[in-house]
Amino acid sequence: MIDFDRHPNSPYATITIESTGTEYDTRDLGLLLSGVEISDPEARRHQISVPGRDGALDFTEALGGIYFENREIVLTLVGNAISSERFRLACSTLRNALDGRLCKLVLSDDFGYYWRGRPQVDVEPIGRHHLKATMTFDAYPYKLNTVSSYEAWKWDSFSFVDGVITQAADITLVNGETKTVTLPRDPARQKVTLWLNTGQSGSVRARTSREAVGSYHLLRAGANRFPEIRMAADAETTLYLTGTGSVGVEYRIGSL
Repeated sequence: MIDFDRHPNSPYATITIESTGTEYDTRDLGLLLSGVEISDPEARRHQISVPGRDGALDFTEALGGIYFENREIVLTLVGNAISSERFRLACSTLRNALDGRLCKLVLSDDFGYYWRGRPQVDVEPIGRHHLKATMTFDAYPYKLNTVSSYEAWKWDSFSFVDGVITQAADITLVNGETKTVTLPRDPARQKVTLWLNTGQSGSVRARTSREAVGSYHLLRAGANRFPEIRMAADAETTLYLTGTGSVGVEYRIGSL
């Protein structure tokens, strides 16, 4: 297998199966991450060709904004197979554990974010004692922050290049008062989850600054996600909460 004592600063990847939380580290599998290719984002366009006019009728923004197709992420991994038995074991471990399952992918040179997708693993021998594994992910177009606003902030995974500290405490509302929460800019325009921790269903209402004053959404006990309550890409978003109860605000920054 690869001697990582001789490659202490080599890149690596961790893949976590969402349904079980089981994590696989490419170094533990004895595989050296030799290459990463991430396809460029491709905007989903909605256009209609109209006879008798130039160009096309574009109503992309009319359907709620600009959205992107899935992206392809290809990891190239190389390793040693000292015997045919070890080679087969490496193949089986990768395929049995990961093929087709929804996973989170974290790259060592961008550990503040993760990609979410389904991998396909192809393994081929190179000579008698080496193997090459190609992991191809059909991935969500945005990478997502590894820590949400409702989780404890982690110093070791914070990016000093584009990281945003997002941890927020619960908001307590008394006797029908109104409070505001400022949500940061987010290129992915992620939806926001509101947790009604104390209070009864219908006792707290919420809306964003982009919605009409009377367009409040009633919160039920537990988790609430409304399509209209999401962050914006071009500016901070103000979230208005009014009523009586305790509310947690959870979101996760994304980036192309």
